[in-house]
Amino acid sequence: MSQVLIIADDLTGALDASVNFLPADVTVVTSADGVNSDDLASGASVLSVNSASRHLDAKDSARVVGELVSRAVSADVPLILKKTDSVLRGNVGAELAAALKASGLPRIHFLPSFPQTGRITNHGIHCVDGTPVASSFLGDDPFDPVACSDVRRLLALQTEVPVRVIGVNEKVPFDFEGIVVYDATTDEQMLRRVRELMKLGELRLVAGCAGVTQAISRVIDIPASTLPRPNDKSNLLVVCGSVNKVSHDQCGYAESHGAPVFHIGEAEKCDASWRKSEPGLKFIDSVEDSWSSSPLTVIDGSDLEELSGFLPAGTNIPELVASNIGALLASICKKGVCGRVLVTGGDVLASFLRQAGVKRMRPLGQLAPGIVGFENVVFGMPLVIASKSGGFGSKDLFCEMASIAR
Repeated sequence: MSQVLIIADDLTGALDASVNFLPADVTVVTSADGVNSDDLASGASVLSVNSASRHLDAKDSARVVGELVSRAVSADVPLILKKTDSVLRGNVGAELAAALKASGLPRIHFLPSFPQTGRITNHGIHCVDGTPVASSFLGDDPFDPVACSDVRRLLALQTEVPVRVIGVNEKVPFDFEGIVVYDATTDEQMLRRVRELMKLGELRLVAGCAGVTQAISRVIDIPASTLPRPNDKSNLLVVCGSVNKVSHDQCGYAESHGAPVFHIGEAEKCDASWRKSEPGLKFIDSVEDSWSSSPLTVIDGSDLEELSGFLPAGTNIPELVASNIGALLASICKKGVCGRVLVTGGDVLASFLRQAGVKRMRPLGQLAPGIVGFENVVFGMPLVIASKSGGFGSKDLFCEMASIAR
Protein backbone atom coordinates (compact mmCIF):
# COMPACT_ATOMS: atom_id res chain seq x y z
CA MET A 1 0.00 0.00 0.00
CA SER A 2 1.19 3.51 -0.74
CA GLN A 3 2.28 5.24 2.44
CA VAL A 4 2.28 8.73 0.92
CA LEU A 5 0.17 10.25 -1.84
CA ILE A 6 1.50 13.55 -3.18
CA ILE A 7 -0.82 15.68 -5.31
CA ALA A 8 0.96 18.43 -7.24
CA ASP A 9 -0.65 20.90 -9.62
CA ASP A 10 2.03 20.49 -12.29
CA LEU A 11 4.59 17.91 -13.31
CA THR A 12 7.63 19.82 -12.10
CA GLY A 13 6.04 19.99 -8.67
CA ALA A 14 5.27 16.27 -8.66
CA LEU A 15 8.93 15.54 -9.39
CA ASP A 16 10.31 18.10 -6.93
CA ALA A 17 8.17 16.76 -4.10
CA SER A 18 8.88 13.09 -4.78
CA VAL A 19 12.66 13.23 -4.92
CA ASN A 20 12.95 14.02 -1.22
CA PHE A 21 11.65 10.53 -0.41
CA LEU A 22 14.40 8.71 -2.31
CA PRO A 23 15.77 6.06 -1.97
CA ALA A 24 12.26 4.82 -1.16
CA ASP A 25 10.16 3.22 -3.91
CA VAL A 26 8.81 6.34 -5.63
CA THR A 27 6.64 6.59 -8.74
CA VAL A 28 5.56 9.79 -10.47
CA VAL A 29 2.33 9.61 -12.47
CA THR A 30 2.04 12.18 -15.24
CA SER A 31 -1.74 12.68 -15.02
CA ALA A 32 -4.55 12.19 -12.52
CA ASP A 33 -6.31 9.82 -14.93
CA GLY A 34 -3.47 7.35 -14.40
CA VAL A 35 -4.24 6.76 -10.71
CA ASN A 36 -6.69 4.13 -9.56
CA SER A 37 -7.45 2.24 -6.35
CA ASP A 38 -5.04 -0.57 -7.26
CA ASP A 39 -2.17 1.92 -7.52
CA LEU A 40 -2.86 3.17 -4.02
CA ALA A 41 -3.52 -0.27 -2.54
CA SER A 42 -0.48 -2.06 -3.93
CA GLY A 43 1.67 0.48 -5.75
CA ALA A 44 4.83 2.38 -4.88
CA SER A 45 5.49 3.45 -1.30
CA VAL A 46 5.33 7.07 -2.45
CA LEU A 47 3.00 7.95 -5.32
CA SER A 48 3.34 11.48 -6.67
CA VAL A 49 0.61 12.61 -9.07
CA ASN A 50 0.48 15.52 -11.48
CA SER A 51 -3.10 16.78 -11.20
CA ALA A 52 -2.38 19.27 -14.04
CA SER A 53 -4.63 21.75 -12.27
CA ARG A 54 -2.39 24.84 -12.12
CA HIS A 55 -4.16 26.53 -15.04
CA LEU A 56 -7.67 25.15 -14.54
CA ASP A 57 -10.37 27.36 -13.08
CA ALA A 58 -10.84 27.04 -9.33
CA LYS A 59 -13.93 24.82 -9.57
CA ASP A 60 -12.34 22.25 -11.89
CA SER A 61 -9.10 22.33 -9.93
CA ALA A 62 -10.99 21.57 -6.71
CA ARG A 63 -12.85 18.70 -8.37
CA VAL A 64 -9.65 16.99 -9.57
CA VAL A 65 -7.94 17.30 -6.19
CA GLY A 66 -11.04 16.20 -4.28
CA GLU A 67 -11.37 13.06 -6.40
CA LEU A 68 -7.73 12.09 -5.80
CA VAL A 69 -8.03 12.63 -2.06
CA SER A 70 -11.23 10.57 -1.95
CA ARG A 71 -9.44 7.66 -3.66
CA ALA A 72 -6.61 7.90 -1.15
CA VAL A 73 -9.03 7.91 1.79
CA SER A 74 -10.80 4.83 0.39
CA ALA A 75 -7.43 3.07 0.09
CA ASP A 76 -6.45 4.02 3.68
CA VAL A 77 -3.32 5.90 2.58
CA PRO A 78 -1.77 7.13 5.87
CA LEU A 79 -0.45 10.48 4.61
CA ILE A 80 -1.92 12.73 1.93
CA LEU A 81 0.28 15.63 0.91
CA LYS A 82 -1.10 18.47 -1.22
CA LYS A 83 2.01 19.90 -2.86
CA THR A 84 1.73 23.65 -3.45
CA ASP A 85 3.89 26.02 -5.45
CA SER A 86 6.72 27.53 -3.39
CA VAL A 87 5.57 31.04 -4.31
CA LEU A 88 1.82 30.31 -4.03
CA ARG A 89 0.89 30.31 -7.71
CA GLY A 90 -2.11 28.29 -8.82
CA ASN A 91 -5.46 27.49 -7.19
CA VAL A 92 -4.07 27.15 -3.67
CA GLY A 93 -7.22 28.07 -1.73
CA ALA A 94 -9.58 25.97 -3.84
CA GLU A 95 -7.33 22.92 -3.77
CA LEU A 96 -6.63 23.00 -0.03
CA ALA A 97 -10.34 23.40 0.70
CA ALA A 98 -11.20 20.50 -1.64
CA ALA A 99 -8.56 18.26 -0.05
CA LEU A 100 -9.89 19.05 3.42
CA LYS A 101 -13.50 18.36 2.48
CA ALA A 102 -12.71 15.06 0.74
CA SER A 103 -10.53 13.85 3.61
CA GLY A 104 -13.23 14.14 6.26
CA LEU A 105 -10.59 15.44 8.70
CA PRO A 106 -11.01 18.58 10.81
CA ARG A 107 -7.78 20.28 9.71
CA ILE A 108 -5.28 20.53 6.87
CA HIS A 109 -1.85 21.69 8.01
CA PHE A 110 -0.27 24.13 5.54
CA LEU A 111 3.48 24.80 5.79
CA PRO A 112 4.28 26.98 2.75
CA SER A 113 7.92 27.81 3.57
CA PHE A 114 11.04 26.49 1.85
CA PRO A 115 13.72 28.41 3.80
CA GLN A 116 16.79 27.06 2.00
CA THR A 117 15.53 28.62 -1.24
CA GLY A 118 14.54 31.92 0.38
CA ARG A 119 10.79 31.16 0.57
CA ILE A 120 9.56 31.89 4.10
CA THR A 121 6.29 32.69 5.83
CA ASN A 122 6.49 35.11 8.77
CA HIS A 123 3.43 36.52 10.56
CA GLY A 124 1.38 35.01 7.74
CA ILE A 125 3.23 36.95 5.00
CA HIS A 126 4.95 34.83 2.36
CA CYS A 127 8.25 36.25 1.13
CA VAL A 128 10.86 35.44 -1.51
CA ASP A 129 14.40 36.49 -0.58
CA GLY A 130 13.01 38.95 1.96
CA THR A 131 10.44 40.56 -0.37
CA PRO A 132 6.69 39.89 -0.01
CA VAL A 133 5.96 37.56 -2.92
CA ALA A 134 3.31 39.75 -4.61
CA SER A 135 5.78 42.67 -4.58
CA SER A 136 8.55 40.60 -6.13
CA PHE A 137 9.04 39.81 -9.82
CA LEU A 138 6.55 36.97 -9.32
CA GLY A 139 3.76 39.49 -8.90
CA ASP A 140 4.28 40.35 -12.57
CA ASP A 141 4.30 36.77 -13.88
CA PRO A 142 2.69 37.07 -17.35
CA PHE A 143 0.61 33.89 -16.99
CA ASP A 144 0.19 33.29 -13.27
CA PRO A 145 0.89 36.41 -11.17
CA VAL A 146 0.76 36.05 -7.40
CA ALA A 147 -2.10 38.24 -6.23
CA CYS A 148 -1.39 38.52 -2.52
CA SER A 149 1.48 37.98 -0.05
CA ASP A 150 -0.81 37.54 2.97
CA VAL A 151 -1.47 33.79 3.00
CA ARG A 152 -4.77 34.10 4.85
CA ARG A 153 -6.09 36.64 2.34
CA LEU A 154 -4.75 34.66 -0.61
CA LEU A 155 -6.63 31.54 0.48
CA ALA A 156 -9.78 33.58 1.11
CA LEU A 157 -9.83 34.57 -2.57
CA GLN A 158 -10.93 31.00 -3.39
CA THR A 159 -12.49 29.54 -0.26
CA GLU A 160 -14.64 30.42 2.72
CA VAL A 161 -13.05 27.68 4.84
CA PRO A 162 -11.71 29.26 8.05
CA VAL A 163 -7.96 29.95 8.12
CA ARG A 164 -5.74 30.42 11.17
CA VAL A 165 -2.08 31.52 11.11
CA ILE A 166 0.13 29.93 13.76
CA GLY A 167 3.40 31.55 14.84
CA VAL A 168 6.66 29.68 15.21
CA ASN A 169 6.29 29.26 19.00
CA GLU A 170 2.54 28.52 19.02
CA LYS A 171 1.10 25.03 19.40
CA VAL A 172 -1.05 23.08 16.96
CA PRO A 173 -4.64 24.39 17.45
CA PHE A 174 -6.78 21.36 18.31
CA ASP A 175 -9.75 23.66 18.94
CA PHE A 176 -9.78 24.83 15.31
CA GLU A 177 -11.26 23.29 12.18
CA GLY A 178 -10.11 24.52 8.78
CA ILE A 179 -6.79 25.45 7.16
CA VAL A 180 -3.93 25.94 9.61
CA VAL A 181 -1.04 28.02 8.19
CA TYR A 182 2.31 27.78 9.98
CA ASP A 183 5.07 30.38 10.03
CA ALA A 184 8.62 29.14 9.49
CA THR A 185 11.80 31.00 8.63
CA THR A 186 14.36 28.19 9.00
CA ASP A 187 14.62 24.53 7.98
CA GLU A 188 14.89 23.60 11.65
CA GLN A 189 11.54 25.26 12.38
CA MET A 190 9.96 23.27 9.54
CA LEU A 191 11.40 20.02 10.87
CA ARG A 192 10.32 20.81 14.43
CA ARG A 193 6.75 21.51 13.32
CA VAL A 194 6.52 18.31 11.28
CA ARG A 195 7.83 16.30 14.23
CA GLU A 196 5.19 17.91 16.43
CA LEU A 197 2.45 16.96 13.96
CA MET A 198 3.80 13.41 13.82
CA LYS A 199 3.85 13.08 17.60
CA LEU A 200 0.29 14.39 17.89
CA GLY A 201 -1.07 12.04 15.21
CA GLU A 202 -1.83 15.00 12.93
CA LEU A 203 0.52 14.09 10.08
CA ARG A 204 -2.32 12.83 7.91
CA LEU A 205 -3.31 15.74 5.69
CA VAL A 206 -0.54 18.25 5.02
CA ALA A 207 0.12 20.90 2.39
CA GLY A 208 3.23 22.75 1.32
CA CYS A 209 6.04 22.84 -1.23
CA ALA A 210 9.29 20.85 -1.36
CA GLY A 211 10.25 22.40 1.98
CA VAL A 212 7.64 20.35 3.82
CA THR A 213 8.27 17.17 1.82
CA GLN A 214 11.93 17.48 2.75
CA ALA A 215 11.02 17.71 6.44
CA ILE A 216 8.48 14.87 6.28
CA SER A 217 10.99 12.58 4.57
CA ARG A 218 13.25 12.95 7.61
CA VAL A 219 10.48 12.03 10.03
CA ILE A 220 8.63 9.07 8.52
CA ASP A 221 10.20 5.66 7.96
CA ILE A 222 9.88 4.29 4.42
CA PRO A 223 12.01 1.32 3.30
CA ALA A 224 14.66 2.05 0.68
CA SER A 225 14.66 0.54 -2.79
CA THR A 226 17.55 -0.02 -5.19
CA LEU A 227 17.82 2.75 -7.77
CA PRO A 228 19.97 2.89 -10.91
CA ARG A 229 22.54 5.67 -11.25
CA PRO A 230 21.73 8.27 -13.90
CA ASN A 231 24.02 8.69 -16.89
CA ASP A 232 25.43 12.16 -16.20
CA LYS A 233 28.21 12.10 -18.79
CA SER A 234 26.28 12.90 -21.95
CA ASN A 235 25.62 16.19 -23.73
CA LEU A 236 22.87 18.43 -22.38
CA LEU A 237 19.95 19.88 -24.35
CA VAL A 238 18.06 22.63 -22.52
CA VAL A 239 14.53 23.36 -23.68
CA CYS A 240 13.36 26.61 -22.14
CA GLY A 241 9.62 27.11 -22.38
CA SER A 242 9.40 29.55 -19.48
CA VAL A 243 9.20 33.32 -19.94
CA ASN A 244 10.26 33.91 -16.35
CA LYS A 245 13.09 36.46 -16.13
CA VAL A 246 15.29 33.95 -14.29
CA SER A 247 15.06 31.50 -17.19
CA HIS A 248 15.53 34.30 -19.73
CA ASP A 249 18.75 35.35 -18.00
CA GLN A 250 19.97 31.73 -17.87
CA CYS A 251 19.54 31.42 -21.64
CA GLY A 252 21.35 34.70 -22.20
CA TYR A 253 24.23 33.68 -19.96
CA ALA A 254 24.65 30.37 -21.80
CA GLU A 255 24.70 32.18 -25.17
CA SER A 256 27.23 34.76 -23.96
CA HIS A 257 29.50 31.91 -22.85
CA GLY A 258 29.56 30.20 -26.22
CA ALA A 259 26.73 27.68 -26.05
CA PRO A 260 24.76 27.17 -29.29
CA VAL A 261 21.37 28.78 -28.64
CA PHE A 262 18.39 28.29 -30.99
CA HIS A 263 15.70 30.92 -30.51
CA ILE A 264 12.03 30.19 -31.06
CA GLY A 265 9.44 32.94 -31.47
CA GLU A 266 5.84 33.50 -32.45
CA ALA A 267 5.63 31.04 -35.37
CA GLU A 268 7.38 28.22 -33.54
CA LYS A 269 5.26 28.69 -30.42
CA CYS A 270 1.87 29.25 -32.07
CA ASP A 271 1.87 27.21 -35.28
CA ALA A 272 1.72 23.43 -34.83
CA SER A 273 2.56 22.93 -38.51
CA TRP A 274 5.80 24.93 -38.36
CA ARG A 275 7.97 22.01 -37.24
CA LYS A 276 6.93 20.09 -40.40
CA SER A 277 7.75 23.00 -42.73
CA GLU A 278 11.11 23.33 -44.46
CA PRO A 279 12.43 25.88 -41.88
CA GLY A 280 11.13 23.67 -39.07
CA LEU A 281 12.80 20.54 -40.38
CA LYS A 282 16.09 22.43 -40.83
CA PHE A 283 15.76 23.73 -37.25
CA ILE A 284 15.27 20.17 -35.91
CA ASP A 285 18.30 18.89 -37.86
CA SER A 286 20.47 21.77 -36.61
CA VAL A 287 19.49 21.19 -32.98
CA GLU A 288 20.14 17.46 -33.34
CA ASP A 289 23.62 18.11 -34.78
CA SER A 290 24.44 20.52 -31.97
CA TRP A 291 23.13 18.22 -29.24
CA SER A 292 25.22 15.36 -30.66
CA SER A 293 28.44 17.38 -30.69
CA SER A 294 28.23 20.17 -28.08
CA PRO A 295 28.31 19.83 -24.27
CA LEU A 296 25.44 22.34 -24.02
CA THR A 297 22.72 23.26 -26.52
CA VAL A 298 19.81 25.57 -25.68
CA ILE A 299 16.40 26.03 -27.30
CA ASP A 300 15.38 29.45 -26.04
CA GLY A 301 11.65 30.21 -25.89
CA SER A 302 12.00 32.67 -23.02
CA ASP A 303 11.17 35.86 -24.94
CA LEU A 304 7.85 37.34 -23.87
CA GLU A 305 5.96 38.16 -27.05
CA GLU A 306 2.38 39.36 -27.43
CA LEU A 307 0.96 36.18 -28.94
CA SER A 308 -2.76 36.93 -28.84
CA GLY A 309 -2.62 38.65 -32.22
CA PHE A 310 -1.49 35.40 -33.84
CA LEU A 311 -4.29 33.29 -32.43
CA PRO A 312 -8.10 33.12 -32.39
CA ALA A 313 -9.85 34.82 -29.50
CA GLY A 314 -10.24 32.57 -26.48
CA THR A 315 -7.18 30.43 -27.23
CA ASN A 316 -5.49 29.04 -24.12
CA ILE A 317 -2.10 30.48 -24.97
CA PRO A 318 0.02 28.79 -22.25
CA GLU A 319 -1.46 25.40 -23.12
CA LEU A 320 -0.94 25.85 -26.86
CA VAL A 321 2.65 27.07 -26.47
CA ALA A 322 3.50 24.19 -24.13
CA SER A 323 1.99 21.71 -26.56
CA ASN A 324 3.94 23.05 -29.53
CA ILE A 325 7.28 23.25 -27.70
CA GLY A 326 6.73 19.75 -26.31
CA ALA A 327 6.02 18.47 -29.82
CA LEU A 328 9.16 20.19 -31.12
CA LEU A 329 11.25 18.41 -28.48
CA ALA A 330 9.57 15.10 -29.36
CA SER A 331 10.51 15.60 -33.02
CA ILE A 332 14.13 16.22 -32.04
CA CYS A 333 14.26 13.15 -29.78
CA LYS A 334 12.92 10.98 -32.58
CA LYS A 335 16.22 11.62 -34.38
CA GLY A 336 17.81 9.16 -31.96
CA VAL A 337 20.22 11.25 -29.88
CA CYS A 338 21.07 9.57 -26.57
CA GLY A 339 21.74 12.25 -23.97
CA ARG A 340 20.34 14.50 -21.28
CA VAL A 341 17.46 16.94 -21.53
CA LEU A 342 16.60 19.75 -19.10
CA VAL A 343 13.10 21.14 -19.59
CA THR A 344 12.19 24.48 -18.04
CA GLY A 345 8.46 24.65 -17.40
CA GLY A 346 6.29 21.83 -16.10
CA ASP A 347 3.64 22.28 -18.79
CA VAL A 348 6.21 21.81 -21.56
CA LEU A 349 7.58 18.70 -19.85
CA ALA A 350 4.09 17.24 -19.43
CA SER A 351 3.33 17.91 -23.10
CA PHE A 352 6.56 16.23 -24.24
CA LEU A 353 6.01 13.15 -22.07
CA ARG A 354 2.41 12.84 -23.25
CA GLN A 355 3.50 12.93 -26.89
CA ALA A 356 6.29 10.45 -26.13
CA GLY A 357 3.81 8.06 -24.47
CA VAL A 358 5.46 8.28 -21.03
CA LYS A 359 2.87 7.88 -18.25
CA ARG A 360 4.99 6.89 -15.27
CA MET A 361 8.49 7.69 -14.12
CA ARG A 362 10.91 6.73 -11.39
CA PRO A 363 13.01 9.66 -10.18
CA LEU A 364 16.74 9.02 -10.03
CA GLY A 365 17.65 11.86 -7.73
CA GLN A 366 19.07 15.34 -8.16
CA LEU A 367 21.35 15.88 -11.15
CA ALA A 368 22.17 19.28 -9.65
CA PRO A 369 20.78 21.05 -6.57
CA GLY A 370 17.05 21.45 -7.13
CA ILE A 371 17.08 19.66 -10.50
CA VAL A 372 15.26 16.31 -10.46
CA GLY A 373 16.35 13.66 -12.95
CA PHE A 374 14.63 10.54 -14.20
CA GLU A 375 15.41 8.04 -16.92
CA ASN A 376 13.04 6.61 -19.51
CA VAL A 377 13.23 4.93 -22.86
CA VAL A 378 11.84 7.54 -25.27
CA PHE A 379 11.31 6.64 -28.92
CA GLY A 380 13.52 3.61 -28.40
CA MET A 381 16.48 5.49 -26.87
CA PRO A 382 17.47 5.85 -23.19
CA LEU A 383 17.08 9.47 -22.17
CA VAL A 384 17.92 11.17 -18.88
CA ILE A 385 15.34 13.93 -18.42
CA ALA A 386 15.39 16.68 -15.82
CA SER A 387 13.04 19.52 -15.03
CA LYS A 388 13.11 22.81 -13.21
CA SER A 389 10.62 25.56 -12.53
CA GLY A 390 11.06 28.78 -14.48
CA GLY A 391 12.03 30.92 -11.49
CA PHE A 392 14.65 28.58 -10.08
CA GLY A 393 18.42 28.62 -10.25
CA SER A 394 21.47 30.83 -10.67
CA LYS A 395 22.29 32.60 -13.92
CA ASP A 396 25.01 30.06 -14.77
CA LEU A 397 22.85 26.98 -14.05
CA PHE A 398 22.79 25.60 -17.61
CA CYS A 399 26.54 26.01 -18.01
CA GLU A 400 27.19 24.42 -14.64
CA MET A 401 25.01 21.42 -15.48
CA ALA A 402 26.86 20.99 -18.77
CA SER A 403 30.24 21.19 -17.04
CA ILE A 404 29.18 18.43 -14.62
CA ALA A 405 29.10 16.09 -17.59
CA ARG A 406 32.72 16.74 -18.64
